[in-house]
Parts: sequence; structure tokens; C-alpha cells
Amino acid sequence: MPRQCTHYGHWPQHDFTTLKKLRPQSVNSRIQPGSDVIVCAEMDEQWGYVGAKSRQRWLFYAYDRIRRTVVAHVFGERTLAMLERLPGLLSAFEVVVWMTDDWQLYESRLKGELHDKVIGHYLNIKHYQ
Repeated sequence: MPRQCTHYGHWPQHDFTTLKKLRPQSVNSRIQPGSDVIVCAEMDEQWGYVGAKSRQRWLFYAYDRIRRTVVAHVFGERTLAMLERLPGLLSAFEVVVWMTDDWQLYESRLKGELHDKVIGHYLNIKHYQ
């Protein structure tokens, strides 16, 4: 018989100011800049919220499809300035092909690069891997 959650719908208020703030690395240290080539890098974004949906937090990341690992990531607002930080982190790597969704800022940022849009089927597969 499933247990019932006593606080369902009434989440307790927490004071998170005492929690240690983590400072994770923004670039994967297992892939060596300058020596490794990233054949196919996917750039994508996800969002979540903290406390209320009006307090959105965006995660932008670059995923190496061959190695099946996240190469770099940044957190922030969904703006061009924040998106510019991600390719900046990847500038030490040689990326052959970029794959993104249909967000216009990707296209404006990747002008002159080998770029392909991935929509629908492949994005659904990625979420269930």
C-alpha cells in the first residue's frame, strides 16, 4: 500500500541561506582542449524555476554526441549574452559540426560554422537516453 505524503500540496518553507554554494566546473576536464576534436556538438537549453515560475533559471549546455558527455555548460537568463558564454568555453576545442534546435539566437551566433537544426524526433530520443 502506498504511503501518503503528509505535506502534499503544503511544502514546508526552508531557509537555504545556510547551504553551501557549489561552484562546479563549467568545462569537462576529461576532454583535453587543443588535442581533442569534437566531431558533433549539440547545443541546447533547459529551464527550471526556483520557488516560483517567475524565477526561471536556464541551463545552456554543449553535448558531445560521440563521447556521450556534456562538454561545457552555463547557467543564466535566456539571452544572447548568456549564449555567447557557451561557445567561449568551447573555443579551445575544434568543433566540426554544431547541432541545435530552431532557436534564432543559435543561428545568429553560429554564422559561418557548419550548423544543422535538429527538431522533433532526435530531441525526444535525447531526453529518454
